[in-house]
Amino acid sequence: IVISLVSIAVVIERYVVFVRNRIDLPSFSSKLVRLLNQGDLKAAVALAESSGSAEAAVVAEGLANYGKGEKVVGELMESMIMKQQQRLDRRLTVLGTVGSNAPFIGLLGTVLGIIKAFNDLAFNTAGGPSVVMAGIAEALVATAIGLLVAIPAVVAFNYFKSREKKIMNNIAQLKNMLLAFIGDASQAAPESSDQAA
Repeated sequence: IVISLVSIAVVIERYVVFVRNRIDLPSFSSKLVRLLNQGDLKAAVALAESSGSAEAAVVAEGLANYGKGEKVVGELMESMIMKQQQRLDRRLTVLGTVGSNAPFIGLLGTVLGIIKAFNDLAFNTAGGPSVVMAGIAEALVATAIGLLVAIPAVVAFNYFKSREKKIMNNIAQLKNMLLAFIGDASQAAPESSDQAA
């Protein structure tokens, strides 16, 4: 019961985090491209900071260091990606541990219950099979409870991991797009200085 309550608490907390992380990626990326094409870096930063998503946080980190060059921005964005991944991963190990170990805890309870049932039979041979059957039926409840705790934990763990993978893919797309703009800007700068000379 305690493990089940912990698992439920983690599922609720993670669900709130992932709901708050929602972003309309096509709309966000199209607005970002438009603002960068216009050269309006301030509005692009404001757009990224207006969203509380992991994707926007990585873009905001890149935009805040826009003038430092493609390599530096790429490294800083990679650092922010790791930070956001840790934020999304937080407490998911609890669900993974519960999902993988709850059936074994239930099985342990069943084994101990069966040992007790056979022990009862040894001291009450007159009761016959009914003594054993009642004990075994009671012991199997532990396995059933273990599975009832494990199955939702595994489902939730897989759901959150799939959401995290999607977010990481979104971040990779936005990172590549922003680095492409920075690369174009750095190539355009030497050309303009050559023409001036």
